[in-house]
Amino acid sequence: MTSAARERFPLTLSAWQRRAKFRKLSPCLLAVAFWCLGFPTSQGQAGVLEWLSPELGRMERERMELEAQLPGLPAAPSVHPSERIGWHSDYLASPEVEQWVDLRLSRPQAVDAVVLMAPPPGGSTTKAGYGFPKRFRVEATVADVTDEGGDEDDHVVLADYTQSDFPNPGNLPVWVPAGGRVVKQIRVTATRLYSEGGRSFVALGEVMIMQGKRNLGPELETLGPDHVKARSSQGTRPDWGRINLVDGLTVLGPPLGNRASPAAGYRSKPASESRGLTRPWVMVDLGEVVTIDEVRLFPAHPPAFAHSQGYGFPVRYHLELRLDQTELPEYLAPPQAGSYTAPPGDNVVTLVADGRRARFVRLNVDEPHVSNGSAVFALAELQVWSGGQNVALGRPVTASDSTEADGWDTEALVDGYASVADIVDWPDWLAGLSKRRELEHQLAVLAVTRGRMVQQWQRAGLLTLGGLAAAVVLAMVGWSLRQRQMRRIEMEALRQRISQDLHDEIGSSLGSIALISQDALAMTPDEALRKELQEIKDTAQQTLDSMRDIVRLAQSGVYGQGDLTAHLREIADRMLRGIPHDWTSDSVVDQAFNALPMNQRRDLVLMFKETLHNIMRHSHATSVQIQLTRAGGMLELAVRDDGCGFSHTDQKPGVSANGSGMGLSNLQRRAAKHGGRTVIESAPGRGTCITFRLPLS
Repeated sequence: MTSAARERFPLTLSAWQRRAKFRKLSPCLLAVAFWCLGFPTSQGQAGVLEWLSPELGRMERERMELEAQLPGLPAAPSVHPSERIGWHSDYLASPEVEQWVDLRLSRPQAVDAVVLMAPPPGGSTTKAGYGFPKRFRVEATVADVTDEGGDEDDHVVLADYTQSDFPNPGNLPVWVPAGGRVVKQIRVTATRLYSEGGRSFVALGEVMIMQGKRNLGPELETLGPDHVKARSSQGTRPDWGRINLVDGLTVLGPPLGNRASPAAGYRSKPASESRGLTRPWVMVDLGEVVTIDEVRLFPAHPPAFAHSQGYGFPVRYHLELRLDQTELPEYLAPPQAGSYTAPPGDNVVTLVADGRRARFVRLNVDEPHVSNGSAVFALAELQVWSGGQNVALGRPVTASDSTEADGWDTEALVDGYASVADIVDWPDWLAGLSKRRELEHQLAVLAVTRGRMVQQWQRAGLLTLGGLAAAVVLAMVGWSLRQRQMRRIEMEALRQRISQDLHDEIGSSLGSIALISQDALAMTPDEALRKELQEIKDTAQQTLDSMRDIVRLAQSGVYGQGDLTAHLREIADRMLRGIPHDWTSDSVVDQAFNALPMNQRRDLVLMFKETLHNIMRHSHATSVQIQLTRAGGMLELAVRDDGCGFSHTDQKPGVSANGSGMGLSNLQRRAAKHGGRTVIESAPGRGTCITFRLPLS
């Protein structure tokens, strides 16, 4: 602002300065709001709340550490449905009734881990993790050889989750380490059951007993249902049954890695069903006689048949083991699992060889799979396990016939790949999926806990922001009031200065004129000159009196204080000099009149003086009655004289008594400006009464 503008607008400089300061403060308030609400500073960085709260900062670091581990773990596989779902207990009225299942091995064997899985969702199961116990423990009956050589059994708790509810695992496994103990029996005991629809029960899809890279469950399936016991069991076969716990059909499907498969696997040439069923076969030459623990079959699931799980897997088949091509074969029948079978889908089918020796492994199809009217035999991979190794990998393959196109290749039967990805070992895959489950649960708990804390901080931030906003509003209101107060003070100072200048300068000049006129009047014998001097003196005196009235209003009416009625009395005494007059009012009415605002006080004084001036000039009155009253919400000032009066029935309201001028019209206008009115009552020879009515507000 220039110096000329400052001189022209001296009252606005402080306002501009304060507004500039407020504009500088606004970004700070906005930053505080962002801090309170916890907006992140940038992508991948902790939010402001993590900076404000050490606990949230720790949780954010923990979240980042957990998420950094996820890429190194196996990806959660898609759901693999199966006709053989798992084991289901009876429905019970209370979730606190214990239910258990025992897995009895044929002989004591070293066990590295026990893996629990929930049934696959779909069909009679309603959701992921259906029936998985809320609290449970896993125990092992361990064979302990004493120093005396006798055998004693010992019960070891491998895992105890009975103190608090176990998070529902969904479709991922629960890995329970066994530490390589020599185990005779595994027991899973549910101490708090799963509840749904007002009923309590427990259900499991699969229990795998890991020994190195092998799952000992298929051995129990071969031995039969007597080696899988439960406190209760219900459900319709093949969906539910105790033996389903060890059949290898799981919600996870086969253990697959991340490397894409170069081929879909082996497939025979499709044969028309109308020409009779063919009996294709495929054989792997191991190169030497080996001791075989088990043979694993991986069903095909080529991308071209994405809707068909277990494509081409035979309905009925048997396995031949030969030492050489001339000797009679030894047969391995697929496990019947309680005399009923079910298609495996994409799950691995394990045939237990139990130490048999062979060089040639041949799979013969007794009843092929029929797809679109064609009988076909397909298999993604055939593995032969001996001493913890797949000895069939890369060995020569012969077959009755084969398809060598569209991704099918006879050599793909032993290339280490399923139809879509590479085959990995059970332990690392299952343990990795179990670790993923734990990490995802921890992340979910962190997200919930962090969400609650963020909500608390946001509520606190909103309260703080609301407080800041209220403080800003109050500050602005206070600033505005202070500005108005300062402006009033400055205006009052200006008014007082102007009033003082009028009183001192113009008042003294008018007083000097009156005194000079009076002195000249005393020394002048000329009658005409005396008359003119007298008029000058009277005019100067009247002007001085009027100026003093204005100065008094300006000095005493700023805060609604000052004695207005006393001022009106003085005006009446001065202007009605020589005419008897009476004043009627009381203290309550005087107080109400004294509380009038400055602008109403000014106009009331001017209207009162105009009325008294008309009385002095035109009425020829001999007495005047002045009355101040209060009627409802109106203040009334009535001036009544006994003069000559006048007639105004044929005139416009406000015409003065002599029929000229706008005196009465001015009275009407000034009263109407404040929401009031002027009432004029007069008649020739009966005097005049003028009443001013102003609202209290």
